[in-house]
Amino acid sequence: MSARMRRAFAAALCLAAFAAAPASAAQPDCTGRGVPVNKISIQEYTFAEYIGFGTDAATQARLEQVLAFLRDTGYRNIELFTLSGLSATQMRALLDEYGIKASARHVDVGTPTAPANLDQILAENKILGIKYFGSGGTPRTYTTEAQWVAYAEYLDQLGERARKAGQTLMVHNHNWEFETSFADTTPYDVLLAHTDPRNVVFQVDLYWSTRGLGTAEGATNVAQADDLSAELVRRLGNRAQLFHVKDMATGTFPGRIEIVGAGGIDFPSIFAASKGPVRYYVVEHDPRFNPAQPFDPFEAAKAGFDYLSCVRY
Repeated sequence: MSARMRRAFAAALCLAAFAAAPASAAQPDCTGRGVPVNKISIQEYTFAEYIGFGTDAATQARLEQVLAFLRDTGYRNIELFTLSGLSATQMRALLDEYGIKASARHVDVGTPTAPANLDQILAENKILGIKYFGSGGTPRTYTTEAQWVAYAEYLDQLGERARKAGQTLMVHNHNWEFETSFADTTPYDVLLAHTDPRNVVFQVDLYWSTRGLGTAEGATNVAQADDLSAELVRRLGNRAQLFHVKDMATGTFPGRIEIVGAGGIDFPSIFAASKGPVRYYVVEHDPRFNPAQPFDPFEAAKAGFDYLSCVRY
């Protein structure tokens, strides 16, 4: 079966399961091999527009509603991006109450000119039970190779300290790390070359890698571009330890972010290309923050869980 046929077959299976399953179903009925449930997670940012960015009781109540929904859907993991005003101890207690583990965390780790308080981050992570952590993005404002080298070396120093504390620093990509170039290298290549594999691993956001690599190579459709993401995953090998599973709408390239399984990214081929220890497959759909483009994060979370539970690769 070709890669395209595998993708179409997996998508059909999982969308059918999503349509047929009740809202509280913990596991869809499908014939795919699927990703083990203990490796499926979701980025909390999917619900950012619903939960909000406050620290008040109403914000925390909405967070609890989301956790209850995730538990009932079948999720056992969540990747945090905010504590919503709770202490690490309070957030850990809340997660434990709903039977959900913090698989990783997006938290600002700073830059060489504005370093973060790594000791505090490591201490919070220990309480939360988190191994993987890193900023939600790299500095988009950097314009020279020297800036990226300095940033990579800074991350490597943080990663060494994290490793000695039993934790792992990860780098999450967007599109600009692939679209910018300096002679014969890119920011992403710089990050790879100037960090020790023992200290820094990579969380590959498959929407943004497909978009960035495709744009850099002049792709005109998703099919051309996601082959480049598969090649990236092969090249990363053991350093690709987490995926952000985020789909892209078909049609004019690059398409907008789409519900997992409803877009055109060939996830089965990308997953199959990975020979490394991928620990978490993290569903994500960036909020649109636009009333003219309504978005239901609960639908996206349910569809993403069902897709990963059924996908064959």
